[in-house]
Amino acid sequence: MGGTAAAAAATGSAADPAFTLLDGLSELQATELALTRLASEGIEIQAVEPAVPITGADARVVGVRMTPEYANGTIALTGQPGSGSGRLLGGAVLTSPTARMEITGIRGSLPDNRIFAFLKVNDQWVGELPMYTGDPAAVRLSVLPGTPGKPTVIKGSGIPLTPTQEGLDAFAGAFGTALFALTDVVFTSSGEGNAWPLPSSPIG
Repeated sequence: MGGTAAAAAATGSAADPAFTLLDGLSELQATELALTRLASEGIEIQAVEPAVPITGADARVVGVRMTPEYANGTIALTGQPGSGSGRLLGGAVLTSPTARMEITGIRGSLPDNRIFAFLKVNDQWVGELPMYTGDPAAVRLSVLPGTPGKPTVIKGSGIPLTPTQEGLDAFAGAFGTALFALTDVVFTSSGEGNAWPLPSSPIG
């Protein structure tokens, strides 16, 4: 769920149930479009610990699997997330024979649908930038309440992420080429985690 919290955005209601994440796993997987264009320039994906790589059928790395540092938020009965925030541990690095672009500390907040990360190009820290955006309409989470005394299981998958202008500029600056546009889906996000429901706030 950490990734879905970081990747989702929507407008929540005060009546929507709220949750705080206990544990979970999140995946960021590059799309075929992204993998093909990266391969054309000799650019590969690697994981930044404690993230671990996700490998495809041909043994190349196609994404990373991360654990959340924290995640909390509200979820409507429709499965659409409302207000909330989350951050993931570790990250990913794009590397070629001549350049290296690392993103770590990936975080998002709702209802802002931008995904921020700390950017490092070669050996220089650039700072925290909005790197990707999510599509609020594409986000649906499944909520499976636990038995009494047990946590709720929250799942989400297939959330499309497109680059921001800042992300495009950072990529072009690092690798000297522009491979993507603002409308290109470069990653999909998915996640699953155990969460505790939070008490409802009284409405005055």
